[in-house]
Amino acid sequence: MTQAVPDALAPPPGNPRFPLVDGLRAIAAMSVVVFHIAGATFFTLSHPFGGYAARLNVGVTLFFVISGFLLYRPYLAARFGGPPAPRLREYARRRALRILPAYWVALLVLGLAADLAFNGHVWVYALLLQGYRLEWVLGGIGPAWSLSIEVAFYAALPLFALVLARLERGRPRATMIRIEGTGLALVYVGALAVRTLAFHAAGGQAALHTTLLGTADWFAGGMALALASVVLQDRERSSTLARIVIDRPWLPWTLAGVLFFIVSTRLGIQNGFIPVYTGRQWLAQQVLFGLIGVLVAAPAIFSGERRGVVRGLLGHRLVAWIGLISYGVFLWHDPVLVTWVRPHTIGWAHPFFGTLAVTMPVAIAFGAASYYVVERPALRLKDRRSRRPAGPTSAD
Repeated sequence: MTQAVPDALAPPPGNPRFPLVDGLRAIAAMSVVVFHIAGATFFTLSHPFGGYAARLNVGVTLFFVISGFLLYRPYLAARFGGPPAPRLREYARRRALRILPAYWVALLVLGLAADLAFNGHVWVYALLLQGYRLEWVLGGIGPAWSLSIEVAFYAALPLFALVLARLERGRPRATMIRIEGTGLALVYVGALAVRTLAFHAAGGQAALHTTLLGTADWFAGGMALALASVVLQDRERSSTLARIVIDRPWLPWTLAGVLFFIVSTRLGIQNGFIPVYTGRQWLAQQVLFGLIGVLVAAPAIFSGERRGVVRGLLGHRLVAWIGLISYGVFLWHDPVLVTWVRPHTIGWAHPFFGTLAVTMPVAIAFGAASYYVVERPALRLKDRRSRRPAGPTSAD
């Protein structure tokens, strides 16, 4: 059974809800938490399964795929005969209310209580600009560098949608689909090209991986799922791939598992918290992470009537609830881990498992507090002019 959540998280009026996406958020958030714990306790370097833990930062990829899907779909639906596209003012207000109040509260409280490092530039972290200089990236709330990429995506998406809408205006449906596919392919290939060129220009150092230019391919994966969802709406059975995902949701997850095995054990990537890459490893991880994100997300998007183990997991009430509060978990877990938990578990016989056992429930508690005290009141302002019945939802 899925978790019923407040109307404040509902998608734009007239657009469908995807309740299983909350389960995806839970997976993404838990992956990031375990990744940081494994790095902090040196599990990635000392344990036979360390290579798998070292690649759990793929949770960030899944977050980006989710954003690409949920935020681009209403624009696509409008062009393909659905409800009107979000107005820019409404879109901007919804995005700001989704991200900023909880982030600013966490930044203020943790800045005072956890002595966060701001490198003399508090304004950089307050405005989510830390992703644009490598020396700023891990300051403030460490994992929040990815939020600076999210905000850049929020800003770029309406412009991308406007350009595509003008190119498609008055054209047949088949031509519109080709234009969309071409546009997304250009974003995907362009991001990989820019990322690769920047890597080599920087002498083999990781470059542009904390900006939208270096990660747009992951958003493009989610946007491609949005295109498939809109084009195939109410006729998923006409597509062989969609039918396979609907009838055999375990299959894309199995393929994702195989790719995760490859990227974790067969590419030779170092297992340190900040590994050193070769050019081949740099590109291969990026591509494989994107494919994993799309494959994991697909069963939540093309869900059909059949449940099974995969959709049963994604729709479980506890999993859906963790997905609901996942933003707060994401914001609070790393400072909690570094400042309050890890100093007390250094000498433990099994520091990874002990640190995990302490950090996870504490992070979930902080995430719940963030959601119920800060996020939900702010989210209620997102659609203050409309009144829709509450129900299960997964809108970002």
